Amino acid sequence: MTNSEVPNELPDRPTSENEQPDKATSDRNRATPDRNLKSRLRARLQLVGGALASIAAIGAIAGGLVGYWTVWKTLRTDVFPDRQQTQREATARPDIAPRLSLVVLPFANVSNDPEQDYFADAITTDLTTDLAQMPGAFVIGRGTAFTYKNKQIDFRTLGKDLGIRWAVQGAVRRNGDQVRVNVSLTDIASGRDVWSDRFDGDRTNVAALQDQITTRLARSLNIELIQAESRRSEADRSRNPDAMDFTMRGWAKHYEPPSKIQNAQAKDLFDSALRLDPDNVEAMVGKAQCLAAGVNNRWSASIIEDKKQAIDLIDRVLSKSPASARAHTIKGSILLFGQPEEALAEHGAALEINPNNPADYGGKGIALIVSGRAREAFSPVQLALRLSPRDPLAYLWRFWLCHAHLHLHEYQEAIEECRRSVNLNNSYWYAYVDLTSAYGATGQLEQAQQSLTELNKLRPDFTVQWYRDLGYSISSNPQFRREFDDIVDGLRKGGVREQ
Repeated sequence: MTNSEVPNELPDRPTSENEQPDKATSDRNRATPDRNLKSRLRARLQLVGGALASIAAIGAIAGGLVGYWTVWKTLRTDVFPDRQQTQREATARPDIAPRLSLVVLPFANVSNDPEQDYFADAITTDLTTDLAQMPGAFVIGRGTAFTYKNKQIDFRTLGKDLGIRWAVQGAVRRNGDQVRVNVSLTDIASGRDVWSDRFDGDRTNVAALQDQITTRLARSLNIELIQAESRRSEADRSRNPDAMDFTMRGWAKHYEPPSKIQNAQAKDLFDSALRLDPDNVEAMVGKAQCLAAGVNNRWSASIIEDKKQAIDLIDRVLSKSPASARAHTIKGSILLFGQPEEALAEHGAALEINPNNPADYGGKGIALIVSGRAREAFSPVQLALRLSPRDPLAYLWRFWLCHAHLHLHEYQEAIEECRRSVNLNNSYWYAYVDLTSAYGATGQLEQAQQSLTELNKLRPDFTVQWYRDLGYSISSNPQFRREFDDIVDGLRKGGVREQ
């Protein structure tokens, strides 16, 4: 596949939604003389659900069908009968950029107040989520995208590093309640902006502003929109701008380097939002995410109560918005320890809605390991790394690859992946556990002692019995426990004290 397969010509300007139907029909007839083609296009556009998709369809008919046949051959959604096929192909051939592959670069905050960074970041994150749900899209994860924040971008290098063809970038200016967003779409191969526009609104209607941006971008790429996640539902949108503000601040805090203090601060911000608006879906999801992080990182003072509260929050969200990918993702992370098969189902449900979320591929990988299916874990975790190669969580995904190899007695491969995990984050103690076990199992006792020394610095209370009890509390799956017993035996051989 070459760059020439991507259409060079896109609409030069966004088409007004107010253009008359007879003009739209005229444009369509001039652009597509083939009656069968027109029939197929009309049929596909009729499938687009909801108000947003209707706007996209009208815009595509009115102004996007000039040269549509060239674009349709390249980007039509039936090229991808399986919505996750694009991701699998991108992992198998990372040297070839998928047709509809893009990154949403962090939007610049051009307000006079540098404290408004969180606002620009929130728009960037939401736009990434919306575009990731377009059929056939391959969208680089937020974690990797934000490593380019406040940096000069060389587009050719960016395209080569990430294996993509398009970049979305922009700037946000907020003055009181008024918001202006400038957005452009760049063809990475040429470095040329093929579309740009300006959007004005106010902070009470940021979601609608983002709808407009997503619709125009989708139209410029001449693809269909699907119904986006729960935030797009009119019934779910918060009417309280201060609650929205607290929610945005909460997510900004959540994306900072994880720690017990950072997690508590993010939860406090989501609680503030819920006090102002108890039905704020994004705040409920955010609070559940913080509770899940507290449980899984053992920061929680009451694991049982926090887990129950998190599930209750997510179930409230899903009862209102079953198509919330983020809610399914968080429920999967909550259920991982103790109910791994159910966690696996939740990550699968999230990926059906948004097949571009690296966290779900990573979550699916560890859920497979804990469910006694370690051999199946490699593909989804490698997909996570392909979607977000510079993600702050890459150290975790590398560890899960290590852990899968260790479960399968593939000791050299386990050591290599755990070393990569340690190089990315030398304070993640689980990686030293697996290193110690792998070295112990293979008789490399000097290396085992070195990794054990690092482990004891981070977890001076670590013992064989404590770790075995932890593993058994995670899963009752017989295959998992048999493999875990071998890991524990490797720890004994590596010199870890029994109790």
